[in-house]
Amino acid sequence: MLEALASPSVCVIDDEKADYEPILAVLNGCFISAIHLSGSPDSLPVEPFSKLQLVFLDLHLSGTIGKDAASYTANFFRRTVSSSTAPLVVVIWSKYAGDVPAGEEETEAQLFKRTLLEAVPDYVGRLIFVEMPKPKTDARPADWRDTLKAEIEAALQGQSAIEVLWAWRNLVQQGCAKVSQDLTLTAQTSIAGTARTLTDGLMATMQKLAKAQSDDGQLGVSTAPSYLLSVLSQLLLDQLENPIGAAGIAAHGDWLSAAPGQVPADFPAKMNGMLLTSEPNAEVVYAPGTVFRITDSAGFQAAFGKGIDDFLSVWVAASKQDWQAWLRIAEPVLIELSPVCDLAQGHRVNSLLVAGVIVPSTHLGNWRKSGDAFGNLAVNFHLRWPIENFVEQEVSLSVCNRYKVTLPATQAVNWLMPWFRLRELPTASIRNASAAHASRVGYASM
Repeated sequence: MLEALASPSVCVIDDEKADYEPILAVLNGCFISAIHLSGSPDSLPVEPFSKLQLVFLDLHLSGTIGKDAASYTANFFRRTVSSSTAPLVVVIWSKYAGDVPAGEEETEAQLFKRTLLEAVPDYVGRLIFVEMPKPKTDARPADWRDTLKAEIEAALQGQSAIEVLWAWRNLVQQGCAKVSQDLTLTAQTSIAGTARTLTDGLMATMQKLAKAQSDDGQLGVSTAPSYLLSVLSQLLLDQLENPIGAAGIAAHGDWLSAAPGQVPADFPAKMNGMLLTSEPNAEVVYAPGTVFRITDSAGFQAAFGKGIDDFLSVWVAASKQDWQAWLRIAEPVLIELSPVCDLAQGHRVNSLLVAGVIVPSTHLGNWRKSGDAFGNLAVNFHLRWPIENFVEQEVSLSVCNRYKVTLPATQAVNWLMPWFRLRELPTASIRNASAAHASRVGYASM
C-alpha cells in the first residue's frame, strides 16, 4: 500500500551532513517534500526514479576528484534517475564545481556532465544543468540558511517553460485532491446514521460508480477497475477544464502567446506524432485505434477474399503504373475502429478493422486518393516505431473503406501484429468517414 505514495519529485544527493541538512531544512520550510540520498551504494533506490523534477547534486561523493569523481557520481546518478525522466533540472551544487583538476582541461562540473552524457546518451536533451554556489564551510555566513532559499530561486531563474510544467503538475494534484474530497463527501452520505466506517462508504461509492459506468451493471474482476478509472478520469478532467488556482500557469500568458520563432521543417510532423499516436495497448487484443502490421499475406487473403497486391493496386492510377516503386514505399495496415464505449462496457462481440496504407510523406505524390471510398488522415505525422524496411520518418496514412473486416474481439490472429495506436480523435475521424461510406444510399434519379 505504501508503494502508491512513493513518487519523489525532488532529490538531494550529498554525502556531507553539514551540506545536505541546510538545504533539506530550506525545502521543508517551503513545504516541498524531498528525498535525500547520501551517494553510497546502500542508499540507491531499488529502481531508478522516473518522476523526479529537480535534483540537487554534489559532485564529490566518493572522496575523489577529477575523472574518478566524475565516473562515480555519473554512475550513481544513472542508477538513481531513469533515463526516460524528462525534463529534469539538475542543480550542480558543489564547492569545487569550477575547479580544474590537475592534468585536466575541463572543470569538475564540465567533466561530470561529459562523462554522464557519454555513458547514457538518452540523457541528452532531457536534462537541464544549472549551477548553484556552495560556499566552503569556513566561508559560510552565519545566516546561510536564510539566504539559501534566495540562492535556489536565483539558480532556477530563466526556466519559464519548466515552471509551467511544474504549475501544471501541481494543478493536476489539486484536481486529484478535489476529486477525492468530492468522493468522500458522497461516501459520508452513504454511511450517515449507520455504524459503518468511511472506508466502507468509499468502497460502496466506488462500487456504484463502476456499475453506473458499465451501463448494464454487469461487473467482472477484470472490467470493474477500468470502469472506475473511466469515471475518475472524467471527474478529474472536469477539474482541469475548470481549474481553481491556475494562477501559476496564467502568469505565463505573455510568452505563451508570443510567436514560437523559427522551428525545423520536421517539427510539425513530430508534434503530430506526439498528439495523434501512442504505443499499442498491451492489455487488449484489439484496442480501438490500434494500427496492425500484416505479417502473413495468407491471413489477409482469407479474411478479405483478395490478396494484398489486389488491395494495394486500388491506389495505383492508370497514369501511375510504377508498380514496383509503389510496393517499395507502401506499408499495408489494418486499423481497429470499434467504438470506445463498446469496449469499456464489455458489449463488443467483433472487432471492426479497416485496411489502409502508411506511406513516407515525401513519396506520397499522386498516389493519394480521394472520394467516398478513401479516407486520409488530414495531417502527416512522425512515425516513432521503425520496423524492418520502414525507418522512423514522417508518414501519411490513408484507408480504403471497401476493405473492412470483423474478427472475434477476444481472439488474436497470428497474421496481425500491433504496431502503434492512433489516439481517439484521429481514430474517430477515420471511423466516422468509414461509417458515412457504409451508409451512403447511391440511388439514381432523373
